[in-house]
Amino acid sequence: MSFIVKIATAVPDYAYDQGALMQFYSDTTDDETAKRKIKLLASKSGISTRYSVLKDYGLTLEDFTFFPKNKTLLPTPSLSERMVVFKKEALKLSLKAIGNLPNFEKEKDSITHIITVTCTGLFAPGLDIELIHALDLSPSTHRSSVNFLGCNAAIIALKQADDICNSHENAKVLVVCTELCTLHFQTNYSEDYLLSNLLFADGSAAVLVSSVPDKAPLGKNTEITGFDSFCIPDSHNEMAWQLSETGFIMHLTSYVADLIKGNIKQMFDNMGLDKTEIDYWAVHPGGKKIVENFSTAMGLLPSDLEASYKVLKDYGNMSSPTVLFVLKQILDDLSPDATNKNVFAVAFGPGLTVETMQLNVVGKLVLPEKNLRLNRLAGNNILDYV
Repeated sequence: MSFIVKIATAVPDYAYDQGALMQFYSDTTDDETAKRKIKLLASKSGISTRYSVLKDYGLTLEDFTFFPKNKTLLPTPSLSERMVVFKKEALKLSLKAIGNLPNFEKEKDSITHIITVTCTGLFAPGLDIELIHALDLSPSTHRSSVNFLGCNAAIIALKQADDICNSHENAKVLVVCTELCTLHFQTNYSEDYLLSNLLFADGSAAVLVSSVPDKAPLGKNTEITGFDSFCIPDSHNEMAWQLSETGFIMHLTSYVADLIKGNIKQMFDNMGLDKTEIDYWAVHPGGKKIVENFSTAMGLLPSDLEASYKVLKDYGNMSSPTVLFVLKQILDDLSPDATNKNVFAVAFGPGLTVETMQLNVVGKLVLPEKNLRLNRLAGNNILDYV
């Protein structure tokens, strides 16, 4: 079995009001139609604040350090220039998230595996190796990376961690999701870039997944109970991107929210799940319309997705770590004594693909003996010490 025993999150030092980022984008063009679209979409985004590793978004032209020092920001930074920043800043932000894991220094020697997740930058040796060195983890730590899979990659990584824990008795897996989406800002005013430039942000989340529950008195154990995956028909080109000499070429249409609305209920029913048995919904806030359409399709109230709306408002869409920000918000808001609470997590990625995860909050445990047998009785998780 596997348990999420700790989740921590982190954002870069530079916080920006959505209005300021809207103005930064608007100032790059004299096209009044584009300016109106930028202002309208920003006002409807449901976002108040986004974070970036770049300080240029808050500077005047003459003080820029990343973008060209002119109004049009041309010539646009090359992919190579963007990756130089990614390599430096992704490591820093990942370490910040890991450092926020309670008592990490005391238990890092027990980590057996590390999985890194990102779709906004690549280099080799990769972030997994960099973290092993920076954290002084054992050189025999097993490692893997989930790359270029988009906003639902955290759930894919947790699926790997779950498999590891089910195969290794004493496994402890560190999953680190770090995205620097704001590195890929482009002075383009098509629908794809209007959406992406006003939506995406930077962030990181670190998760410890263990084959046994956390014994600490303050441990909040959440058992992973299942996963499902689904490719929405006729949606292959609605969310996509590719590399180019000047950065990522984005393709993100407004139809994504409608496709989710039209398919998610059938997917949920096909999984054989009962909506009334779900206590909390950790829905990836890919955008305000996505959250609204998911709620409508599933017959939920806005209050059922409060955590998703809050994360979108406070951080924007950070790609892969975003659903973990939502899950952490839900778990942090639970009573310390909460047990047997079912959580349904879902995130959406290119393809258009849907990844889901089911969890059950076990709660705090102080184990009286080393040997623990976990049985499932009457559909519930029962802890039986032997």
